[in-house]
Amino acid sequence: MHNMRFGRFTYLLSLIFVFVIPLIVEWYFLIDRVNKLNLISFCIGIVICGALWDKWATRHGNKDPLWLWQFSKTRTLGLAIFGLPIEEYIFYIVTSLNIIFTWEGLRLISESGDYTLYTVFPFIALWSFTFIVIPYFIGMRHKDKL
Repeated sequence: MHNMRFGRFTYLLSLIFVFVIPLIVEWYFLIDRVNKLNLISFCIGIVICGALWDKWATRHGNKDPLWLWQFSKTRTLGLAIFGLPIEEYIFYIVTSLNIIFTWEGLRLISESGDYTLYTVFPFIALWSFTFIVIPYFIGMRHKDKL
């Protein structure tokens, strides 16, 4: 039943709640600490490497022993670039930015001793964890009803 409500937005909503919202908070505190040109270059490199990897990992189909995963057509928007859902490119970017901003956040906390940051950054991790776990348990409960 929950799949019918969200359907094609499942992957996108996961990205928003697990990565984008925490990223906005991190961005607010840390954007001045990051070289924007380096950040853009890093994201472009990750998108290229990630797309190449995903193309290889998904190209064979599930009958091939090298098949690793696939993307659900019912849980993605249906927009694709080079055969990969647009959400996957968003995933590469937001996870890359989260890595950089988490690193910079930890550096800032250790340098400044700012108690606000000691509260904010664990809360961000808890937020992401919560929005990974809740859908998992909702899905498990849904499977039990089938």
